[in-house]
Amino acid sequence: MPDLVVGVVGATGRLGSAVRAECARQGVQVGLAASRTEWRATGRVSVLVDASAPDALPATVKYCEQVGAALIYCVSRVTDESRRQLAELGDRTTVILADNLSVGHWLQVNLVRTVANLVRSFRQQPQMAVRERHPVTKKDSPSASARALADVWAATCPPELRGATTSQRGGPPVSDHEVTFDLPGMSLSIKHSVTDLHMAVIGLLDLVRHVRQLSPGLYPVFDVYSRMYRHGT
Repeated sequence: MPDLVVGVVGATGRLGSAVRAECARQGVQVGLAASRTEWRATGRVSVLVDASAPDALPATVKYCEQVGAALIYCVSRVTDESRRQLAELGDRTTVILADNLSVGHWLQVNLVRTVANLVRSFRQQPQMAVRERHPVTKKDSPSASARALADVWAATCPPELRGATTSQRGGPPVSDHEVTFDLPGMSLSIKHSVTDLHMAVIGLLDLVRHVRQLSPGLYPVFDVYSRMYRHGT
């Protein structure tokens, strides 16, 4: 297997800058730093991380096809057309759709699923609700993470037990997501708070190392986390 060389599209953005810094800290070579103004290459890239914007996808796909790099796509707004392009690229190389890098969110989704399975036999099942908070710069409301949490519960419970999803825009950077299960006389909450991008970037570097073990195809990031963390890397 060739040496691991990472490329970063959106290299000057918040996530891209954090990825480059963590690569430097861990001794991972960065062979491409791409921004809106230039693509600066210093080595042959084996894994490309796209942390830019949806309109950069055609250039990203073209580059991966040219050099045979695997792709970790970290753009949160994925349109149907973007998904189609990523699936087509997955016919030729490995693509991870990492629209949510948070290992904590992966854990929270699995905990909600576990609760849903455990309470199926309860005589009275709980009412579930989701509360999420992002800073005012967050455009989606509710967020994709909040919708994912609600969808996990909705897949297992009757409609009348699907509580509201409430969104708040304000407060510190990054996010909070809290899922609450209410029964008469008791309440259970599962909360996940993110204060910076550190754990997301650590998870991304784990993906970078793991992606070359996968066959060509399009993989949702949580499926890959399940492979990595449940069964070892």
